[in-house]
Amino acid sequence: MPERILIIGEIETEVDAYADSLAHDYTLSLAPGIPEAGKRLQKEAFALILFDLCDERTDIAEIIGALQQLSPSTPIVVASQTSDAGQIVAAVRAGAADFITKPFAAEKLRLSVHQVLERRSLKNEIDYLRREQDVIYDPQQIIAVSPAMQKTMAGILRLAQTESTILITGETGTGKSFVSGNIHFNSPRRQKPFVKVNCANIPETLLESELFGHERGAFTGADKTRNGRFEQAHGGTLFLDEFCELSFGLQSKLLRVLEDKSFERLGGNKTIQVDVRVIAATNRDIESLVRQGRFREDLYYRINVLRIHLPPLRERHADIEPLSLYLLQKLSRSLKKAATGFAPEVIRMFQEYPWPGNIRQLSNTIERAVLVEEGPRILPESVSLPALHKPAAAAEEPPPGLKLTADREKELIFKALQDNLWIQKDAARQLGISPRALNYRVKKLGISHHRWRKNK
Repeated sequence: MPERILIIGEIETEVDAYADSLAHDYTLSLAPGIPEAGKRLQKEAFALILFDLCDERTDIAEIIGALQQLSPSTPIVVASQTSDAGQIVAAVRAGAADFITKPFAAEKLRLSVHQVLERRSLKNEIDYLRREQDVIYDPQQIIAVSPAMQKTMAGILRLAQTESTILITGETGTGKSFVSGNIHFNSPRRQKPFVKVNCANIPETLLESELFGHERGAFTGADKTRNGRFEQAHGGTLFLDEFCELSFGLQSKLLRVLEDKSFERLGGNKTIQVDVRVIAATNRDIESLVRQGRFREDLYYRINVLRIHLPPLRERHADIEPLSLYLLQKLSRSLKKAATGFAPEVIRMFQEYPWPGNIRQLSNTIERAVLVEEGPRILPESVSLPALHKPAAAAEEPPPGLKLTADREKELIFKALQDNLWIQKDAARQLGISPRALNYRVKKLGISHHRWRKNK
């Protein structure tokens, strides 16, 4: 349905010209003056108001104020013969979305109206997303019944108000990404960008460009300058997930950004200043990596300013039942299923299981049960919990680098992925290879899984 525009104008020829320009794309309503326009605005909703300022002595600020009182969210475009800068400034200051000086071509009017409506649409979308994020990242909605999680939540709420770098540690699937968002959207930077980068999922050859951007011609295929994630996060927060996977060269560059708030794009020599808060996360034992010389000690001290540790689900026994009910409600809505609760035996199963994949595994288990179950309650026969495997033994000791036949290599990788709930970095650790090496082999061998982002 075309958007509705109210045109206010006393001179018939002018109003007819506006109507001729806009009638093809919009539904128009005409009002000869402010009194009639006021009556319309009290009864009808319009996407935009076009006001023809025919008398330069009119107090435009007063007119715009009156219209905004009647319809606060409707943008106003003013058209006038005047080129008086004072009048134009007064209109814009009063809240006009645009001011068009006559005479003008019909195309200019259409463009102005289109741009104003586009800005309004984007603003509405941003406001909607921010409201959604306020709900998603409401600390009060985090399930924290267990003492371990209550202690963690106290730290999250306290650290959210700071500007310092934060290190989040915890096993795979404990919710490190979710906590990073909670910190950002409850911090003074909440109105600024929140940018996420998973350092383990991006090939090392592309990661520097992803983080710091590149200049045109920096490498083959770089046909234009590209801003990196640090520039995109300017004023806000950058979340570096699995940052321990960074090479020593990138660790050095990250250290400089943390200390000097500056860097150069790949292939460039212009120093770029940024104001970014970094939240870093890892499931690795970072202290052990430092002792082994596999992670820069100076970067460790710079990034380990404030620390949050997320306890594994097996240490959050009291949280399992309310967390399961929350996930069930969420998944039932998204999958359009009728499941509303669990049989008591299922809750006992969940509480006795050690959950090596933590919340992510619990969510996947409940999702499968919701898809299988036809009734209102999840029954034990609808729940599938994999038997636990010893990490080292499950891989059947593949030779270093997996130098096997393609069929045997695919079989071992497939089994390791199944054992690790299709989490590539955990499967890579079991196989004794890097996440990037595993990712390369997964693509080469054509292995796929429906929950992987690239398959969605």
